[in-house]
Amino acid sequence: MFELQQSPTRLDEATNSVVAGTDRVRLFKGAEQALLELSTQDRFSDTRVAVASSTSRKKSAMACLRLFQVSPGVTANDVLSYREIYPDNKGTHFKSLRKASGIAYEDMLFFDDCNWGDNCRDVEWACPGVVTTKTPNGLTPEKWAEGLAKFAETKR
Repeated sequence: MFELQQSPTRLDEATNSVVAGTDRVRLFKGAEQALLELSTQDRFSDTRVAVASSTSRKKSAMACLRLFQVSPGVTANDVLSYREIYPDNKGTHFKSLRKASGIAYEDMLFFDDCNWGDNCRDVEWACPGVVTTKTPNGLTPEKWAEGLAKFAETKR
């Protein structure tokens, strides 16, 4: 978000990208798939979805969430139950998520694409039990499946 020259203003429906001046913001393919599955598949009917971002540009992030289309008439924001969008570390975000949701860390799954730090390690240390999956190239369909499998394994 911090690299955008202007605030997000509209959705380019042809590419499902958010227009922010001359910039385009897109969801990773795995994120598109995850949001679609989370909003349409019965196996996720009791799942609550959250985002945690350390951006200082909350208004831009929220605009993107309200504009991205997951399916006709459903935005990314519609799929979310919780939004932790403020400059802080992921451990703080997850502590806030647990307090707001009442969900135990053992029932949380975290995907992170950070390449300049180790947010997964930070969450594992600050919030023992959270299942984490690093996605250094963004959330791909393969990483989405890997995270789900890793989470399922902890429930056996």
